[in-house]
Amino acid sequence: MIATDRLKLRAWREADKPLLGVIHADPEVMKFLGGMKTASETSDIVEQLMRLSELGEPIFWAAERIGDGALLGAVGLHRLGTDFSFGPALEVGWRLARDHWGKGYATEAARAALDYAFGSLDAPRVYAFTALANKRSEAVMQRLGMKKVEGGEFAHPDLLPTDPSSMHILYVAERTEWQSGT
Repeated sequence: MIATDRLKLRAWREADKPLLGVIHADPEVMKFLGGMKTASETSDIVEQLMRLSELGEPIFWAAERIGDGALLGAVGLHRLGTDFSFGPALEVGWRLARDHWGKGYATEAARAALDYAFGSLDAPRVYAFTALANKRSEAVMQRLGMKKVEGGEFAHPDLLPTDPSSMHILYVAERTEWQSGT
């Protein structure tokens, strides 16, 4: 578990499936994330995250508010393969329920995930990316101090080229800069 002042990033539980299902069923939340997911798809995702966690892999953890135990969404790390031009690599990402947007939770949790990546995992760099039109997510990357990769626009390999969200912008955080605070 990783804790911040207001949040904890923890392993997924069976009881989280319906709550994540609500997030995955919100078209506004999922607009730039490949579209809405069914309850069955969400259940499969949570099962996969639980398996990866048991293996000690970094995952998109359940982001829970400490004050009341509310599940806000998923924030964490994901290992990318060679289907990404910059892979294999480590990605930081977030997906929060719309009710929790604009409160600094994504930035706070992603910062903790990056601390974990650079500290515990000794990662040399961590990437983040989003659809070109997703300015809210790009703003989180900028607040984290991540740098836009020059020439870093790419077609997401999991999306059809005809999908309006297929083109993405790439950001990076380097361990040496992160640890020095620059």
